[in-house]
Amino acid sequence: MNLGLGIDTGGTFTDAAILDLDTKKVLVKAKSPTTYHDLAIGITGAIDNALAQQAVDVRDIKMVGLSTTLATNSILEGRGGDVGLIGIGWTPDKEWKFPSKESRFIKGGYDSMGGMIEPLDEAEAERVIDEICPHVDAVVISGKFSVSNPIQESTVSGMVSRKYGIPVVQASHMTAELGIYERTVTAVLNARLLPVIREFLLSVEKALTERSIDAAVYVFKGDGGLMSLDVAKKMPVETILSGPAASLMGGMALAGTDSCVVVDVGGTSTDIAYVDDGFPRLNQEGAMVGNWRTRVQAIDIWTAALGGDSVLRNDDKGDLTLGPDRVLPVSVAAKRYPALKERIAALGTVTFYVTSRPPAANFSAKDRSVYNFVKEHTPCSMHDALTGIDDVVFVKDQLMSLKARGYILEVGLSPTDAMAVRGQYGNADREAALLGFRIFGDRIAEEPVSLANKVFELAVTRIGEELIKKGVSDTGAELGDETSFASLARGNAGAGNLKDFDIKARPRHPIVGVGAPAQVLVKPLEGRMDAEVLITDHYDVGNAVGAVLSQISESILVQVYPKDLKYVVFCPGSSPVQYSTIDSARGAAVSYAEYNVKEKMKKHDAVDVKVRTQVEESKFCDGYGQEMKFINWINVRAIATGKPRLRD
Repeated sequence: MNLGLGIDTGGTFTDAAILDLDTKKVLVKAKSPTTYHDLAIGITGAIDNALAQQAVDVRDIKMVGLSTTLATNSILEGRGGDVGLIGIGWTPDKEWKFPSKESRFIKGGYDSMGGMIEPLDEAEAERVIDEICPHVDAVVISGKFSVSNPIQESTVSGMVSRKYGIPVVQASHMTAELGIYERTVTAVLNARLLPVIREFLLSVEKALTERSIDAAVYVFKGDGGLMSLDVAKKMPVETILSGPAASLMGGMALAGTDSCVVVDVGGTSTDIAYVDDGFPRLNQEGAMVGNWRTRVQAIDIWTAALGGDSVLRNDDKGDLTLGPDRVLPVSVAAKRYPALKERIAALGTVTFYVTSRPPAANFSAKDRSVYNFVKEHTPCSMHDALTGIDDVVFVKDQLMSLKARGYILEVGLSPTDAMAVRGQYGNADREAALLGFRIFGDRIAEEPVSLANKVFELAVTRIGEELIKKGVSDTGAELGDETSFASLARGNAGAGNLKDFDIKARPRHPIVGVGAPAQVLVKPLEGRMDAEVLITDHYDVGNAVGAVLSQISESILVQVYPKDLKYVVFCPGSSPVQYSTIDSARGAAVSYAEYNVKEKMKKHDAVDVKVRTQVEESKFCDGYGQEMKFINWINVRAIATGKPRLRD
């Protein structure tokens, strides 16, 4: 048999699925808690849980697909190696910031047509290299208009490699798009991630070897395609948003449709993305991670801080709200901490704190004092912490800081507890959930079961509301915080809040729900909205399915511009070349694009490679807006797809 093992590390659980690659049938699926301090632990747990369920001959596993949140989380948390930045021919604007440890800027650079503005001063370059390299783990070289001519970048890169032997990232290798700031940010983030992703992938390889799984390993990219393990180690920034991309492609594969909107509901967030005719919609501006705008090609995704574990609160008007914070649901926490129900009843509160991952090596004395107290008194109330910690002045501030950084997790009420009360979530303590809703409901004169039903209905409404917001945002409109819009959006999601109007939104695409709560929270949208909602078998491991069933993909853009009665062809990674006629330039651009994209596919060891070439021409217009015969520019984009090569 040809089996594939798909693995996805989500915010709450790490999923594993074993599929027959010939029939696309899911044979085994399993979950394990995601271990943030070491993702490999959660991955090995999910693999072991899957292998324990059914007699699978590991020799039949020929391919492993891996989707990971590591790159995104590392960027958000500021983790990674120390990076030095050398800019050529430009200096940053005052408001520009880069995630680098050291930065230097030297003379040089090119213009937009690849012509030299100023020659590279190699003596200055060598001095700067000696200042930076002994103190960093990797170096980024970013030259002005290096996408038009990368020669100076390549020269400095060679100087670093010959003298110091540390990894070097050329900004022009990251993207062919213009934008020196975004291109440089992308390159620096990639360099920061190199040691993080390499260590992680090596640990995954080790875990597979220990289980006698000798398979080709591929890593999911944020654009919905796969890349080889070797390429992933060099281009880790490409894995930004790989988790949501895997859910999009997995949902499409499970539903058996080429056009749909996938709604992935997790514990922490809900991700919404579209696929048209088998191709995911991509963000044309590049992925945004935290405060960093990158040039990483990734799916166009709408992420809402809304999931099964979103905290239930009252706003200043007394209305129920969900999120944006995530909590450990009371009904789940009670299974882990048997004393919790007694403490909830005694203190009349559902808010407690528990440790969620090991302390960091750089913890301050205050951090360690509060963390250790919570660990020793789990589940710990705020009153416990305020009265029991003597050596910290602002205990609440320190506790909230540890919570924001992910070391402390709050216990609270959430949609998961509502599902537990309604009998829709089995692995939970229903009695604890009822107790929690009773205490919360006493403040607003609401019975526990009635309150649980309202929370459930609110969660479904909020998912529908986010679908409406995504649709409005896609028109280019900016979404404000106006209550009138929110009320209209909820009305379109079937909330029934507009007493004189019965309205329903009608999505043009079928809605495909994936993620563990999808059957419960997404399926009801079928009646609330005029929509087709598909919840397929194995919807709860859609991400892992996507990680193993997708194809390898690459693209390359070659451009042609007129200059001095000739035509210049710009191909990423090489110097511009002039041609005397437009036909010869166009033909060369097509040849360059197809050749280079095939070379990229060879690095992934892809098979059954297919190349599709798109030629877009722009011509000058006359004073009346009529197109003339003179060429303004030509874009030639070659897109290649192929299958992963299975291990013999």
